[in-house]
Amino acid sequence: MKTTWRGYRLGLELSALLAISLACMAVLTLMLSPDQNAVTWPAMVILTTYAGFALILFHRLKGPIFGELGFIFLGFTTAYSFIPALNFLMLDFTFPVDFDGLNFAVLDPRPAELGRHLWRHALFVITVATGYLLLRGRSTFSIRTKAPKAGLLVLVSIGLLLMSVSLVGVLSAPVTNYYEHYTRFETLSTPARYAAYSTLILKVTSVYVALLLMFSRYERFKWALPPFIVGLVAYEMIYSFGSRIESLSILLAAVCLYHFYVKPVRLARGALYLSLLLVFFTITEFYRASEFNLDAAFDEFAQRGVKFAYEFGAVFYTSFHIYHERLHGLLPQPDALMLINDFFTAVPFYDHVRYNSQYWYAGIYFPDAVVPPQTMGPLADSGIWGGEVDLAIRGVLTGVVYGSVARWALRPGARWHHMLLYAFLFATAVTGIKYSVFYQISQAVRFFIPLFLAYGIYKLLNRLRGAKVQPTQPPVDHNPERLQATMTASP
Repeated sequence: MKTTWRGYRLGLELSALLAISLACMAVLTLMLSPDQNAVTWPAMVILTTYAGFALILFHRLKGPIFGELGFIFLGFTTAYSFIPALNFLMLDFTFPVDFDGLNFAVLDPRPAELGRHLWRHALFVITVATGYLLLRGRSTFSIRTKAPKAGLLVLVSIGLLLMSVSLVGVLSAPVTNYYEHYTRFETLSTPARYAAYSTLILKVTSVYVALLLMFSRYERFKWALPPFIVGLVAYEMIYSFGSRIESLSILLAAVCLYHFYVKPVRLARGALYLSLLLVFFTITEFYRASEFNLDAAFDEFAQRGVKFAYEFGAVFYTSFHIYHERLHGLLPQPDALMLINDFFTAVPFYDHVRYNSQYWYAGIYFPDAVVPPQTMGPLADSGIWGGEVDLAIRGVLTGVVYGSVARWALRPGARWHHMLLYAFLFATAVTGIKYSVFYQISQAVRFFIPLFLAYGIYKLLNRLRGAKVQPTQPPVDHNPERLQATMTASP
């Protein structure tokens, strides 16, 4: 009876959501011009889909959903779709030539074209949500097995982190700006470059292991966690000259682990956290664009006024240009191995340039760029290959993979290493929209498989040592006469 009522209630809430959405679209249709409606309709569909997805997930799991991998990924996807639409409306479809620094504004896109591409974004959101709900199941987080000797392991993880940071500093070439950060190891010899990349892998692994151990023993480390997290974020911002991905990943990993190990993050508080991240993204962009000159940053802000970070348009701009080239038959023929390149990135020291769609695109349209200045992701990649049908398939596959991972990692009886992988995928969810879910999985394999192998060897050696040191039992004398004599002689 209770299950029937929950299903009935969900149906009512979804019907109310759909009715409100349709009413809003009707009002907007009357208030706005046809050009504006070309953008607002797909944007409203994206928002409604995300809200409906969250509602279904909430009823299925019967609790807070902020820690759900699908929820955070679709949150980013919605932001990278809805914010550009809002920006177009604020600009009234008038784009200066230097609007994006890519190939978007030079096309002088018209509202109908922008709306058509937003419908592609809506298609991706709908297919991801469908795939996720199909595979997610109803399993929820249960108490994890805490790692033994957490204090010692935390010290070891932090020690390895400090060592890797020091080695990276020694091996790195001098860097003076954001773009040089991506080429800081290019001048090294091959063995030294491999050593640098191995050190970076060790650094990432140490960060996530330390965070997991500290949050799993929160009462013991709750005073150490804030300075540790702030220190990590500050280091990444300084080291990368303002790159936001690593800092964002650390903050999201902390929120994810807090949600599961300490206290579930309610939706209102989660929305506050995401709003603060939006502000963080925007401020960092202003500061980095001014070459870390505070006065210049304030001057730029005074000239531009309140604007969303260009980062949130990165997925839209490049994919729009690629689909434009595709529709006009101007897109060069890609190498077939580009289609499966993301699977290869799990291999250490793999040449990430040769079959990478980012470098392929930059080589054609930005041949003088030091590093690719644009973002690709499933939307842009689908334009290279199969168009909208390809995009729908990528969306379903993305949702299926994320749903399967959540079902596997959050099931009863899952262990600490399941949560480690889950926290990494949650923290790097934005990578799924800027690259692909398969690239994200490949990175998880590259970072954590060596750790799991080492842990497996450690457990095996402990088991073998335990088998060798079995206590010997004294022999039992079964002779009744001797046993009676012994008992009689006892005082």
